[in-house]
Amino acid sequence: MKRFLSLLTILLPALLAAQTPDTVLTPPPPPAQFRETVEVRVMNLDVSVTDDKGAPITDLTKGDFRVRVGGKDVPIDYFARVEDGTIHAPDLTAVSPDRVLEEYMKGSEAYVPRFFTIYVDSGSLSPNSRNRAADALRDFVTRLGPSDVARIVLYDRSPKVMSDWTASKEALLAAMTKIEDSGVGMSRLLDERQTLQEIDRTRSRSSRDSLARSYAFREREESTAMLSGVAAELSTLAAFPGKKGFFFVSGGFDFQPGYAMYTYAMGGQTLNALSETNLSKELETLTRRANASEITFYTFDARGLNAEGISAAGDDPLSSRPSVSFIARQDSQTGMVLMARETGGVSTLNSNDLKPALANAYRDASTYYSIGVNISKLATEGFSDVRVDVTRPGVNVATRRSWAPRSADEKARDAALAALRSNVAFTGFPVKLAVAPASKGEKKLYSVPVTVTFPASSLTFVPEAGNEKAAADVWIGAIDDRGRTSEVQRQEAAFTLPANAPDDQAVQYAATLNMKKGNYRIVVNVRDKTTGKTGTGKADVRVD
Repeated sequence: MKRFLSLLTILLPALLAAQTPDTVLTPPPPPAQFRETVEVRVMNLDVSVTDDKGAPITDLTKGDFRVRVGGKDVPIDYFARVEDGTIHAPDLTAVSPDRVLEEYMKGSEAYVPRFFTIYVDSGSLSPNSRNRAADALRDFVTRLGPSDVARIVLYDRSPKVMSDWTASKEALLAAMTKIEDSGVGMSRLLDERQTLQEIDRTRSRSSRDSLARSYAFREREESTAMLSGVAAELSTLAAFPGKKGFFFVSGGFDFQPGYAMYTYAMGGQTLNALSETNLSKELETLTRRANASEITFYTFDARGLNAEGISAAGDDPLSSRPSVSFIARQDSQTGMVLMARETGGVSTLNSNDLKPALANAYRDASTYYSIGVNISKLATEGFSDVRVDVTRPGVNVATRRSWAPRSADEKARDAALAALRSNVAFTGFPVKLAVAPASKGEKKLYSVPVTVTFPASSLTFVPEAGNEKAAADVWIGAIDDRGRTSEVQRQEAAFTLPANAPDDQAVQYAATLNMKKGNYRIVVNVRDKTTGKTGTGKADVRVD
């Protein structure tokens, strides 16, 4: 992953860092009518309550729940039951304000939109296991409702989008076929097999030690890069409203990189003999990021088991070594268990049939309790522990275990990243992005002028000294044809217009990007500071 970051720094160094934006003034709209508003910020918790067979319990009331944040009891301000993705009356009167949006209303009901990222990590999956998982995912796709939207990504050393955000089942099913036709993959699995073969061929203790240590280093690098890919996908999902599920389908990854391999190579050496630390910090960062964005992980070990307890497709080599089989399998599943548990999801392990598990995950994302706490009453900063209990004994309660408030700027950055990395475009108002020919700059950089045009009526203008003034945040980023992204940077733009100007014109924002040669997509999000309304402009460009 360190190599990737260094390449990214060279790719787009100091994007927008040295530019001087210009505001082109054109006639404005009439003075906008605006009013003082009070922002109600709510911590929303989706709480799944099931019996010992995994069936949802749907007859609980607000009084059955107890919520603690940072170890302190907090009152429940909003409470509603969501069943089959719909909030029914009379619960609409008691649901969190940002859960009931006008575009999702249907008379006395409101449906909660669902968005699913399906992330297939094939680095430790044999083609047979990968294809078996793709077949199970086909069954999941057929269950999706008409308002469900999904995105499918295949990962093996780098992510590849197989289907961008769509509600089309045909497109999603076609993506499963692409996954089956994607080739061998299994980069981490092949490395594991080769290392085992080399260890088995030598009796030299020092050679076995060296082989195991080298493997541990590579495994940490590969697993960290994979988790970074997952983290990048979170921002693509975070920008959406409603229920957000991240389906992580994998053959596992070492929680303690190389530990089982080293134990096998050295005949029982302790963990202290390895310098590679476990991935607890990376996983904590990942799950906290997901929780702050109200994203739930559902994790699926797609390797399966045969009658002897070894991977059904032979893609779990260490588990075929009796001396380390248990610790190898347990270590490879620890990370997936943590991802689901910390975000209120479900992990599916040691199963040859993923179809029932995927069906249960869809049900979990469709039937739950929506609980809201007004966070303006909390003096907490940063991340806080979250715990939800119910009075009814013998039930299983799942919800995210941490929380942190996200600022408007953080949410706007996610929106810009979503537009940059996917086919997402925000349509609060039309934005046109024009790119002028590049000119040679300093060193290997090229100067690329861009102009952003949008209606003046998109912004909230207020009277000031005989004129009308408005402010907007302009978020700009770029992604190359290899999927590498620049930092998304924010520029503040101020607009001053004559009070008597016409109302049918546009305003413009000009900037210059410093870029290296290559093919890029440039994305701009313009966000009105007063209303938060956002518009997206995109343009493809070749710099040479």
